[in-house]
Amino acid sequence: MIMKKLKILLVAVLAFAYIGCESEMNLSPFDSIDAETAYQTVSDLNSGALGAYGTISGQNIYEINALMTDNLRRASSNTGQGMQLFNHNLVSGDNTAAAVWQNAYVAIDRINRVIEASDNIEPATNDEVDLLNRIRGEMFGLRAWQHFDMFRTFASYDLSGSDLAVPYMLQSEIGKPARATKDEFFNLLLSDIDQAISLLGPSGFHSNRRLNLHAVEGLRARVALYRQDWPTAIEYASRVIDVLNLTPYDEYAGLWDDSNQGEVIFKLPRATASDGVIELTERATNPDIFFFASNDIVNHFDTEGDIRFQTWFQILEPGRVRVMKYNQRPGQKNVADIKMLRVSEMYFIRAEAHAQPGTQQNLEAAASDINSIKEVRYQNPEMVTFSSSEQALAEIHTEKRLEFVYEGHRYFDLKRAGLPVQRISEDIDGATTSDNLPANSHMFVFPIPQAEMFANENMIQNQGYE
Repeated sequence: MIMKKLKILLVAVLAFAYIGCESEMNLSPFDSIDAETAYQTVSDLNSGALGAYGTISGQNIYEINALMTDNLRRASSNTGQGMQLFNHNLVSGDNTAAAVWQNAYVAIDRINRVIEASDNIEPATNDEVDLLNRIRGEMFGLRAWQHFDMFRTFASYDLSGSDLAVPYMLQSEIGKPARATKDEFFNLLLSDIDQAISLLGPSGFHSNRRLNLHAVEGLRARVALYRQDWPTAIEYASRVIDVLNLTPYDEYAGLWDDSNQGEVIFKLPRATASDGVIELTERATNPDIFFFASNDIVNHFDTEGDIRFQTWFQILEPGRVRVMKYNQRPGQKNVADIKMLRVSEMYFIRAEAHAQPGTQQNLEAAASDINSIKEVRYQNPEMVTFSSSEQALAEIHTEKRLEFVYEGHRYFDLKRAGLPVQRISEDIDGATTSDNLPANSHMFVFPIPQAEMFANENMIQNQGYE
């Protein structure tokens, strides 16, 4: 990838969503600032960190996981929005693939500039020493986060260490990097996570608008799950579960109009439409609907007793169920904070790790974690017991699909489990040309964007897109 020498754009409208309170940052508007002169003080560095957060989209991961799978059905008012991915016409020139790639590496470049500058700043007070360490911890964690999302999208999940991941960028530079092997990639990623945990510690920011210790521990659990490192997944998920609570049934709706924070460990704030809208299923500026909830996903919900269904969906008529998950704020259509990590994911990670075959297997513990979720999501929960790994994993897979619908997990989870996308006939119309994606399809790995391939002779394209 040609890493252009970017200017750091510290624009007030970008950063204000991350301020939260006067003690976190007192930011004045900046124009474009050259990297060499941008960071003179710890306060400047804090501004740069907020600029890095503000670069991250989050919505791209939502789109991939929703459009490629089985939780949506096309609406008759759809005039082509999202249909290329929905019909599994995935090519190297795809705009979503390009957006994911570009957004992540622009954010990583800004993160690297903050990390590099932090080595040359002398804090003036003990408070500034603490703040500098927190900023560095956040940036190491955020660099790992962004790289891992790239891995989830553009690499296979098999455990061969010599297979290719994606470039792991440790500094801001002009270059044409090759793809790292998986062994190289995860050595660097885990080093970043370890540094983040060490620097953040218990005294890190507690605001969920920025990375904190629990968010980085949650990321470590997620990485371990993808790497099939079950004991580590259990360990780090438990660290989070032991100190943070699930949101109760009666308070759950408030998570989605952002009136309460509840179990949200880390989010990207979206205060107004100018910060970005989530136009996944309908347009923000008029009544046009692109996609309804699939009949398949609706059939899996307890539509009367599940607080998730009651909060996230609106039944217009049979077969036409409107997705309202990111349309809960009065007068702010399609404006919602991007939930990057919730406590409930830790329960699913630990449950799956306990359900997998191996010396760590504990089916009773796996059932207990799933029942903990059910207790706060259903009016009348039906508790589960597991007698086999196969039964446990099937139940965990189904319940996780419900818990994180349209939150950026479904496509990745099917890919991890080696399962196909299979749409039911009731969700297929004349403009929907694909009803399934086989588990062995090359389209479970996104193509390296065409522009990247043209610009970087060291880049290797993924299989099936050559």
